[in-house]
Amino acid sequence: MSKLYQNTIKIPLDILLILFYSKINMSSQYNFYNLEAEFKKYLLSGNKSLTKITIKNYLSDLRHFFGWFIRKFKNIQIPEDFKKIDEKIIEEYKNYLIVNGLPLKTINRRLSTLRKFGSFCISQNWLSLNPAKKINNLSSGYQQLNEEVKKFRSLLNSEDQKNLDQFISFLNQ
Repeated sequence: MSKLYQNTIKIPLDILLILFYSKINMSSQYNFYNLEAEFKKYLLSGNKSLTKITIKNYLSDLRHFFGWFIRKFKNIQIPEDFKKIDEKIIEEYKNYLIVNGLPLKTINRRLSTLRKFGSFCISQNWLSLNPAKKINNLSSGYQQLNEEVKKFRSLLNSEDQKNLDQFISFLNQ
């Protein structure tokens, strides 16, 4: 197990989802349950080439993003607070994924999910521009660099690791 995840608390998915859904204002017209269902319909209707696994991953990635988004903004209302999602927020999320050492393909798929979700929000007239459209995927050079950073990180004490993470986050801005 990577040192990065050693101190991570493992919470069962069903408990996480209950905590996640309870943070969303359920009195709004949309809640995450029907938002996810509508996004799934959009994915199924818009692109027949998406596999069941791809759709499952997109929905999982969307839940992950909203988990991060809710921790950042606390209480959100769907879809009113989607206007808070801009390029800066997407870049911040991308940096969060990088600092946490996710694989290149996972990060790029999550960015692709956000591009699809941005298109969905435009189709619902919740957004006028797709905030994820200009966010670039990571190149294969990232994977090599990430491996070197992991090796280097393992040589550092915890305070130095925090400083390294802050430095990497700064470089990615």
